[in-house]
Amino acid sequence: MKIQQKHKQRLVLGSLVLILVISSFTYLPVIAGDDDEDDDGVDDDIEEENKRDISVNYDDDDAKIESKLSSDELYNRFMAEMKATSEGLEFIFEFEKDSETNETEISFKVTIPEIVEFIDENEDGIYDALVDSVESIYQINSYKTLVYAVETKNNETVHTFSIETTDGVFSSTMYVSGEFAVVNDLIIAPSQFKFDIEINNFSFTEINSSLALKIELESEFDVEYDEDETTEDEEDGRSSDEQEVEISYGDYTCFFSWLKTATIDGVGQEVLTSPLETDSEKNIIYLNYPKGDEIIHDPKVGIEGLITGWGSLGSRFWVELPGLSRNELLIVSAITLFALTGLVLVFRRKRIA
Repeated sequence: MKIQQKHKQRLVLGSLVLILVISSFTYLPVIAGDDDEDDDGVDDDIEEENKRDISVNYDDDDAKIESKLSSDELYNRFMAEMKATSEGLEFIFEFEKDSETNETEISFKVTIPEIVEFIDENEDGIYDALVDSVESIYQINSYKTLVYAVETKNNETVHTFSIETTDGVFSSTMYVSGEFAVVNDLIIAPSQFKFDIEINNFSFTEINSSLALKIELESEFDVEYDEDETTEDEEDGRSSDEQEVEISYGDYTCFFSWLKTATIDGVGQEVLTSPLETDSEKNIIYLNYPKGDEIIHDPKVGIEGLITGWGSLGSRFWVELPGLSRNELLIVSAITLFALTGLVLVFRRKRIA
């Protein structure tokens, strides 16, 4: 009888340890290779293979970035531009690649022209011009001088470009790096750039109104939006809970992506996205935010399929159970932990009795 009790206790304790180990995986870096001197969660060999040379040119209201692959084995580059105009804040992305057989060029533009304050008449959390009442529209068309800086984040060089409207209500900061870099707890690949969006002290006219940020996308190629599609960064473990709009041409896909949550007055809240609309040559979506004095969101723009060597490492520390998100896994682990702890106490009491 005592031998059976010992076996049961060992089984329970072993299960406890296993659950704790699995739970801890959700906090470990995405990739843990043998060499990661800068502690950014990406193996140094992969970083070197994908390293890009960055050149910058900017003035008071315009910043241009050119990014070229450092390796001489093949030629590819992308151009990113942040431009303050009377029509809104523009982000322009162009990608070029030459090979012995063909030449690839793909480009698109993201414009943020206005913020819509609206009453959500049907209470679906999404701005609909045919249903909801517009209370005010904030035009993004007057700016302070653009500020450029070079920062070091986890031993990586990150170029930052910041601009805000003259009244400080809307601001945006763009981040670009020639290597994998951790910016605001997110891994940014060298094939993309990230830009924070902030809305501060918006002058609401109604107590129960919400905000919708208008996003215009323009490209000569087809623009597609599938809210259920998994992004490349999600597939590779560099991010989670994202949505994106894609612009595809041949073997390459440009994207504009964003997290499904924004930080509103210091608390993470859900961001709902309107269906993709087509107006003339523009494709339009609205990112919808709950009411708050400080709204911070962080979209990305980039090109898929450029990162090489990512799947070559055999030792990944990322554990993902089918059908469970990281938060759900933590909840399941916690419940199991409490249950197993209770079993241990029960067995101990029986043994004492």
